[in-house]
Amino acid sequence: MKQFIKEMFGGGDTSMKRVIAFLGFLFIAVTMLLNSYQHESIKPSADLVDAVKMIVLVCIGGNVVEKFLEKKAEEPKL
Repeated sequence: MKQFIKEMFGGGDTSMKRVIAFLGFLFIAVTMLLNSYQHESIKPSADLVDAVKMIVLVCIGGNVVEKFLEKKAEEPKL
C-alpha cells in the first residue's frame, strides 16, 4: 500500500482524478470514523458528504474510462 501511494503521487503519469478520488475517500473514511465516536449534533452536513461522495465517484469513473480508452487506442486496426 505504501509503495502504491508513492507511485500514485510521484512519477510521470499521475492522474489528478486519481489523487482527488484518493483524498476524497480519505475525507469520507475519516468523517465516518469520527462520527461513530461523536455526538449526533456534531456531524458534517449530509449535503457536504454527498457532494464529496459524488466527486469521488466521478473521479474514479473518469479514471476507469480513461484507462479503457487508452487500451482501445493502442490496439492495432486491421
